Amino acid sequence: MRQTTITVLSLLVAAIALTGCGGDMVLLNSAGPVAEGLSKLMMTAIYVMLLVVIPSIIMAIWFGWKYRKSNKDADYQPHWAHSTAIEIVVWGVPIIIIAYLAYLAWWGSHEYDPYKPRSENPTEQLTIQVIAEQFKWVFIYPEQNIATVNEVRFPENQQVAFRVTSNFTMNSFFIPKLAGQIYAMAGMQTQLHLSATETGKYRGFSANYSGYGFSQMRFLAHSVTAPEFEQWVQTIKSGQGNTVIVDDKGTTAVQKGLLDQAELKSLRDGNRAQFQIDAMVKTARTEVEKKAAATAQAEGPYPNHPHPVTYYSSVEAGLFESVINHYMSNYHGDDHHAEHAVDTHAAPSSQPEAVAHDATTPATTGE
Repeated sequence: MRQTTITVLSLLVAAIALTGCGGDMVLLNSAGPVAEGLSKLMMTAIYVMLLVVIPSIIMAIWFGWKYRKSNKDADYQPHWAHSTAIEIVVWGVPIIIIAYLAYLAWWGSHEYDPYKPRSENPTEQLTIQVIAEQFKWVFIYPEQNIATVNEVRFPENQQVAFRVTSNFTMNSFFIPKLAGQIYAMAGMQTQLHLSATETGKYRGFSANYSGYGFSQMRFLAHSVTAPEFEQWVQTIKSGQGNTVIVDDKGTTAVQKGLLDQAELKSLRDGNRAQFQIDAMVKTARTEVEKKAAATAQAEGPYPNHPHPVTYYSSVEAGLFESVINHYMSNYHGDDHHAEHAVDTHAAPSSQPEAVAHDATTPATTGE
């Protein structure tokens, strides 16, 4: 008995430690209507399932106590075989609960569909194009003609329409306090609509393993006032972004000029450790091996720290679309150009099927 008690207490302590007792339970402490709705949906499902779990635990303990060997007063019915009342309870209650959970999942999938706009007027939304780069996040503001790396800012109480793709392997874009995750995949565009009800800084990161350096794919999402957002945009466009403080440590951003294909290519990190690169160089014999070793040397090792926040005062036209089209050349030919790019401001149904392919089911915060 003592050993069992110690084991149970140890598990409780471990559970409390893993949940970050005293910290920010980010999935339950939402700061936007989408995340708040998803949080309530998750908790409702948990409460409903507890209608089965809690009585089952209580009955298991009670049965064990009542029919223990030392209890001579317990009923003994060796020929008992059937009870209609028990059958109704053990089958009826779960069926009702499963049916309700099915309805809840159906309703929640439609109500909190990441593709569903949160505003009836599309002109009121801020469009931000997101590229999952290796291993960092690139944010392009097509209307403002600026771009950032590992930081995104938007006005509070304004719908933000993210258009998400990847420039390498599959990844997952996640700001848990504001919305559920959405996948980022090469050659495809997914969407995520959200808004923040208050100003603040929210953690964003990759929710899908994509290589040795994926743990460095972290960024801050800043919800600011409308005047502060406009001032921030003008600061970047004027080339003064290096005066902006981007974290609590007083770190300032790196300011650059044009974000084009060449600059985007230079942002790519390596996906090998230094000792792996050295081994490739040392053992390269064929031309193919030497070329792969040279590429690995040029890219360098995978990062041990997130890429510094970087601002670009202008963006090459059609850069986001060209990233998508680059991976679609196998379907449409290698002569894909920006003029054939998808209209990222259009609804999913108006986009070319191959590019606007819905690559994921509606996300939830628990995913």
